[in-house]
Amino acid sequence: MAEPTILRAKRVIHSLTEESAWRVARFLYRDRHDATAVIPAASEAPVPGNYREDVARMGTADPDSFPPLIYQTWKSRSVIPANYRHWRQTFVDLNPDCQVLLWDDADNRAFIADRFAWALPVYDSYRREIFRADAVRFFFLFEFGGLYADMDTECLRPIHPSATAGAVVLCRMGGNPDFAHALPNAVMASRPFQIFWLFAIKRMLDAAASPAAATSGPEALTGPVLLKQAHDAFVRLDEAAVMAELAPVLALLNERQRASLRYARPTLLPGPVWYPLDWTNLIHKRLRDRLRKDQRILPASVGRTLFPHAAVVTYWSHSW
Repeated sequence: MAEPTILRAKRVIHSLTEESAWRVARFLYRDRHDATAVIPAASEAPVPGNYREDVARMGTADPDSFPPLIYQTWKSRSVIPANYRHWRQTFVDLNPDCQVLLWDDADNRAFIADRFAWALPVYDSYRREIFRADAVRFFFLFEFGGLYADMDTECLRPIHPSATAGAVVLCRMGGNPDFAHALPNAVMASRPFQIFWLFAIKRMLDAAASPAAATSGPEALTGPVLLKQAHDAFVRLDEAAVMAELAPVLALLNERQRASLRYARPTLLPGPVWYPLDWTNLIHKRLRDRLRKDQRILPASVGRTLFPHAAVVTYWSHSW
């Protein structure tokens, strides 16, 4: 279906009025023959570790502090696209005080089975692995806290202080706060045991049981559309109403989890901090498409120049 003219016009206006779009447009014009973007070296070396070893190194989560954890997930620890390997390494290099985790599908399932067995039937019922890759990040941030980042995200600057700006930190993308995808789940941060994540999990479990689940995609059932809906509902309610809605889930938590619960409203960062590359922006989309075509990367100096206010940049490779 063709995009309505008025919406198309708004997108064009937003694309042209966004400050970074002009930097991206100049770069694209000067780099018309793709001399800057390169294909990174491939590797089959597995990322060491596993769920149980990683958890043993984490220690006990403190609900009142931001842990030095960066969590990512991919299908495999060894078969990883070269651009993903490169971008993951930027988190390692720029955040030496953080434990940078990579869990594969088996690690994620072991984690859910170990810490949230009551959610395992729904987790296993999802039709495709992308649903589980979306879902597990809510559970991880609740249980351990830290920063979650998609594998197509590059770290341009140390994640502090943007990741620790609040107890739960999300980021808007684009100029339309009512857009269903305006709160992506590609980068999120939190202290552990935040009630907001339980609220999102409850909404996610409810969505899985709805009649629409059989035909809905991951965006609506486990991804950014669900995250935005959960956020918007959460901030409309007071704490007592949130806890009342969560009563069925609270009864399923173990004693340690219940004793550690904390309530805070999410902090929303401005888009340029985590999502400087806005896939709704027509000019930004050209850069995304150019890099995605051959799984290429930009030198970090170029990324920092194009996005001077960004801690990270997600390139929206849509790998699933």
